[in-house]
Formats: sequence, structure tokens, C-alpha cells
Amino acid sequence: MTESPATPTPLRIMIVEDDALVALGVRLTVSELGYDVVGIAASEHEALALAQVERPQLALMDIRLRGTSDGVKVAQRLWQELRVRCIFLSAYADEHTMERVAQTRPLGFVQKPYSALQLKGALEQARLRLNEIEKPLSP
Repeated sequence: MTESPATPTPLRIMIVEDDALVALGVRLTVSELGYDVVGIAASEHEALALAQVERPQLALMDIRLRGTSDGVKVAQRLWQELRVRCIFLSAYADEHTMERVAQTRPLGFVQKPYSALQLKGALEQARLRLNEIEKPLSP
């Protein structure tokens, strides 16, 4: 009898989005794709607090957020303080914004409006990259 390969544990994902309706739509799509959504945050403060408690592996990050900070700054803090990587999910894709986003070394960028297929592809690529990053080096 052969063993079947272990089913990978779904990524723990937080959603950082200031529009509640959009956030719920993203949550539904991500959940339907088989990922574990640990919560939704609408501001820098909420995102950092949620990440502290839930320890997600990945954040789906909008550029525009409530408060004085934006998603690029929040992504930088999530990485520096908690080692949480991001995929940006935003309508803002102008050259200046994309230069700022690139400095955070995101695992992806999906432009709104997005399709479930686009989001699935970005999440799968992120999962593969996270697995490579976390894989111990062979002796």
C-alpha cells in the first residue's frame, strides 16, 4: 500500500482592505479557493494588531487604507516587524506606486478589478515561493 502525498496546509491569509464590501468579496473568493482567512483589517493599526495575534503567512494588501498610512508602508512594517509577506490587490498601478510597491519585495500584484482565476494564480505562486523560502537547505 502506497502512501498518498500529504495535503499541504492552507496558507493563513489576512486581508488588508478599507472597503468593507470589497474585503468581504475577497474573503469569500479566497475561502472558496481553499485558503484560511484569519481576518480583515482596514488600517495600519488594525493590520499590525491582527498580524500580531493571528500570525498570517501572507497579507492581501490594498494600497489605499483608512488613516494616514497606505498599504505600501503597512507592507514594509509587516515584513520588518513580523516577517509577513504581501500580495498587493489594488486599482492603483501607476508608475510611482509600482516603484514604491517593488521596494517591499511583494510576492505578487493583482490589479482590481480582478478575477478569481487571477487571484488564484497569484496565491499559488506565493504559496510556492513561501515553500521555497521556508524549505531547509539540503546537506
